[in-house]
Amino acid sequence: MRRTTARRDVRLLTLTERGELAFDVGPDPRTIGVVLRLAGPAPPEAEIAATLADRLADSPRWSCRVVRPPGLLPRWEPMAVDTAAHVRTLTLAPGDGAREDDVMAAAVRVLREPWDLKAAPPWRVTRLVTGTGRDAVVLSLHHVLTDGTGVLATGAALLGMTPPLAGSARAAPESGGAAAHEPGAAGAAVRAPARAAAHSPASAVAHALGAVRTVALGVAELAAGLGPRAERTSLSAPIEPGFCLANLDLDLDGVRRSAHHHGATVNDVLLVAGAGAVARLLARRGERVDRILCSVPVSRARPGDTDRRARTGVLRVAAPVAAPATAHGRPGPTASALLLHTAARTRRRRRFATGESAPLLAFAFESLGRLGLYRAVLRRQRLINMVVSNLRGPAEPMAIAGVPVTHVMPIAPGVGNVPVYVTALSYAGRLSVTLRVEARLASELPGLAADVRDVVDELASARGPW
Repeated sequence: MRRTTARRDVRLLTLTERGELAFDVGPDPRTIGVVLRLAGPAPPEAEIAATLADRLADSPRWSCRVVRPPGLLPRWEPMAVDTAAHVRTLTLAPGDGAREDDVMAAAVRVLREPWDLKAAPPWRVTRLVTGTGRDAVVLSLHHVLTDGTGVLATGAALLGMTPPLAGSARAAPESGGAAAHEPGAAGAAVRAPARAAAHSPASAVAHALGAVRTVALGVAELAAGLGPRAERTSLSAPIEPGFCLANLDLDLDGVRRSAHHHGATVNDVLLVAGAGAVARLLARRGERVDRILCSVPVSRARPGDTDRRARTGVLRVAAPVAAPATAHGRPGPTASALLLHTAARTRRRRRFATGESAPLLAFAFESLGRLGLYRAVLRRQRLINMVVSNLRGPAEPMAIAGVPVTHVMPIAPGVGNVPVYVTALSYAGRLSVTLRVEARLASELPGLAADVRDVVDELASARGPW
């Protein structure tokens, strides 16, 4: 078996990472992932494990488990990793592999598997063998390991994902197996003077000023989202174990043209489409709402982070929705009018979008978790109705061991009483939009997905004026 050991960089979990542990209150594991649809059979387990072993030392956190010593803060502890133990195969029943719903159901089973954070690094690579000659690979990991901005970037690096015409069946590592650990040794030689500089008076002052700046910007980011509470609807109930997925494959350039035509962004289009679809779902239940409160993650990259974790805060946006008809029977605002309104609102919010609310939120999450109140608070919150995320993926097609990746489907975790998550990822000119809903909404998911597509199509055909 191939084993690799991380650099000896034992350290405490950051405040944001401890916040993710506090967030892990169920009913399902705090797992994020991506489903990579392939143009051919998935590479063998041994080949994937060998690639991971060659590259794992370049992402130290992926070779660490989480330990929680009694009375102390949790910390990352490097360990020897048997990469073969993190790679497995799930074979779909005959006939199931040809149906997209069955592939997504298999992905749900993978993402619902629990984690033992103290036993091994919390990540897995699962081959989904469909029997059609076009398999899939699911990369799943606990959210403490990285975030949505880092899962595909780090996963692509570890899996050796390359452009399809790169040539070899498996991309060679940047350095040989023995030399892969040399950066850690070299880093140790320079870390000693770096640590000394970190404890200098000037460094202490800079750290204090940085903390003040973080608090000020974080408070401003949170204040930008202040407003009325989310309306209580039949969807406002604690989510139950299990969830379902639907995925839309959209033309990225088409969505981008629609957005720019309205002076908006792709994220604005997702807000209007997602909120509009939820409003239509409620209308079919006989409920009417004027707005849907959305949580929008805001990320800022952290240079030098080998695991590509961004600092992610949140913006709270009230997305207006159109009622089926006005009191006088006239149609409500068009999707174009709603997009113009939403774009103006998010432009004002984005002035405060720095990602610096992340440590403030993490502190609040961890504090509530220590008091045993976090689960109860999340199940009763009235801040948001849904979560809308938009991630930027590779602009060019990629491949695993020479097998082209035709489609990438992002999957976000769920928590509290938020039943609908809209997660988009751009990849090779396409926009993959995944809808995650709790299990009790399974029968309504096809209609929800159709409504999202209808709103996107309506915006694409709009030419103004509004």
